[in-house]
Amino acid sequence: MTKKLPETFMWGSSTNAQQFEGAWNEDGKGVSISDTRVLKNGYSNFHIASDHYHHLEEDLDLYQEMGFTIYRFSIAWTRIYPTGEEEQPNEKGLAFYDCMVDGLIKRGITPVATLYAYDLPQTLLDKYRGFLDRRVIDLYIKYVSTIFKHFKGRIKYYTPFNEPNLFHLDQEYIMGNNDLTEQETWQIEHHLTLAYARCVHTCHEIDPDAKIGPNCATGVVYPATCNPQDVRMALKQMYMTNWAYLDVYCRGKYPQYFINYLEELNCLPHMEPGDEELIASVKPDLISTTYYSTSVARAGESGAPLKMAPAPKEVQEALVQYRTGDLNPYCDETEWGWIIDPDGFYYQLMEIYHRYQLPILILENGMGATEELDENNQIHDDYRIDYLARHIECMKEAVADGVDLLGYLTWSAHDLHSTREGFVKRYGFIYVDRYEHTIKSMKRYPKKSFYWYKKVIASHGEDLANNIEYEK
Repeated sequence: MTKKLPETFMWGSSTNAQQFEGAWNEDGKGVSISDTRVLKNGYSNFHIASDHYHHLEEDLDLYQEMGFTIYRFSIAWTRIYPTGEEEQPNEKGLAFYDCMVDGLIKRGITPVATLYAYDLPQTLLDKYRGFLDRRVIDLYIKYVSTIFKHFKGRIKYYTPFNEPNLFHLDQEYIMGNNDLTEQETWQIEHHLTLAYARCVHTCHEIDPDAKIGPNCATGVVYPATCNPQDVRMALKQMYMTNWAYLDVYCRGKYPQYFINYLEELNCLPHMEPGDEELIASVKPDLISTTYYSTSVARAGESGAPLKMAPAPKEVQEALVQYRTGDLNPYCDETEWGWIIDPDGFYYQLMEIYHRYQLPILILENGMGATEELDENNQIHDDYRIDYLARHIECMKEAVADGVDLLGYLTWSAHDLHSTREGFVKRYGFIYVDRYEHTIKSMKRYPKKSFYWYKKVIASHGEDLANNIEYEK
């Protein structure tokens, strides 16, 4: 069995605007829900983040040095339409992304743009309660239409929303409101589906050469035992966390098991005439996915409502409606409680591709850790190298077994503001010199994994050995 990757396979990393850019109120940018969000446990806000806005050329040079051929970023809606309701876009916001996109292309790096990553304009939350109001769908389509027209022929790949299958899990962080009923939460999910469908159509109409499709956070759920009840529970959880959303986005209808689940909750969303036809008409070009971890399911008491698998420790507080459960004795964990499971990556890719028969683009895969520079201003992150090498090896096996994979992007290129742990938890190949509440120099320091990934890309995934000399 050959495990060589196709010559067209792309290598890179991902970031998101609110976690990386900083400059939260500069050059006409409006206030988003991420700018007003208060993190728990004293973690820092998103206002400065990694200050990418003021280090753009330096950061792009580092990506070129590593050999990236693809890079995913998100566009901040409030840089383009500060309140979401303006008639004309903010030219300075467009100019920033012009510099980014043109800079990537000049360096031989394919741009991938996520159009929404948890940064709704605050005005739209205050005035309309966000996507609970269908008028916000129209405003979103105005925004994405501007992007498609402005960047036509330059941005090749788009995702409408970042991990929309997670939106209902955390009202305050992802949606900006903490006063939604459960039914309203699912109504928002339906409106996001309509916005996704219209976004795909709009992209195809304005820039037919661009490729667009859903981006979902998918994972694998194993049964705790071979007890058929545990197997059934794991199957249900896989369906509800993965396939319920991708079935809608890729097959064009709400599957019956999803409808039954929402009926049990008394949370079926209200649909208007034309909604089902719109959803059915969408034909995505690809599926983007993120992968970090797997989980284990055990059946509860007879007749218990469907619950999700256990979440990593730092998000359990946000997911209080879901049971905690069994750990996997066959897998190690990160310090943050995420199961390390490269074989689950193979499982996930095989399931997605053979279910939907669409090309896959991996947008996120990575390992977070607490890190500080040593006396030589270095980070010896061999644990990250081991994590990524094992996942890439399993990814190559999936390609050998028929998965049509376009590229592999890690999370993340730089250290950036982690969603719930600020700068305590770092994912990048590049260390950013700041602490939680101390900005310091913001200087960029390549970690050992930077040079390892550079070698991996140069060998097109053939050389995964951790035998590099750590350059200063």
